[in-house]
This record gives sequence, structure tokens and C-alpha cells, in this order.
Amino acid sequence: MKTRTLLITILILALTLSACGAKSELDKNREKWTSAGVSHYRFELTISCFCPFAEIMPIRVEVQDGKIVSLRDVNGKTIEGEFRQYIEEAATIEGLFAVAEDSLSNADEARVTYDAQYGFPASIVVDWVKMAVDDEITYHARAFKILP
Repeated sequence: MKTRTLLITILILALTLSACGAKSELDKNREKWTSAGVSHYRFELTISCFCPFAEIMPIRVEVQDGKIVSLRDVNGKTIEGEFRQYIEEAATIEGLFAVAEDSLSNADEARVTYDAQYGFPASIVVDWVKMAVDDEITYHARAFKILP
């Protein structure tokens, strides 16, 4: 009986630590991003999903002091209207961290890779409901550049 109790305790501890592992990786990279002190930057954001705005990807985003300065589609046209709200949630590095945190906490499956130099989420692959069709979404942040 003691052996069984010990095994159950070890299993619970292992599961708890593994659940914290993804979070601690996110926190570690968020600290790396914060410590870099970047306040003005540009990057390309690609959102891949069963979405009506796929043809305008990648989006070129400029951010200063946490606010979106410009949001342009693949043709250089400013993004306005109905699609903008869906894109804006991930159109800052802080937004990508929020998407990553939500995905890691709530999706059936989520994988996040981080930029080696600055720590921001460079790729977020999410399957919200494993057995559902067309709920998967992927975010890619590329061509990151610090601006003066």
C-alpha cells in the first residue's frame, strides 16, 4: 500500500512539474524580451488558419511603445475594417506572448518556439480541440528588426 501511495505521489508531482515546464519556458522568454528593452520594432506576421484573410499574409507590423504604428498587408495596403481586429491581437510582441500563454493554458495542443536572441514567440502552433476540424491556427513572426 505504501508503494502504491508513493507511486501516485510521484506521478502527481511529475505531472505538476511537466505542466509548469511550458509556463516557465514562456516566462523565461518573456523576461528575455523585457530585459532587451525594445520599444520600437518591425516584423512580419503570418497567421495561417481556415480564415478569410489568408490571401493578405504576411502582415508587416510596426510597433512603438507597445502600440501599433502601422499594419500593412502583403501588397503594402493598410489593413482596416473587419479583419483588423483579428490580426491586432497578435500584432505586437506582447500580443504574441498573450496568444502563446492562452494557447498553452487552454488548447488541447500548443507548441511555441521562441526567438533565440530576443525571446519573443517566433512560432505558435495551436489545435484548440484535437477532434475538431478547422480550428487549428498558426502564428509566425519573422523578419524582426529593431527600429531607432
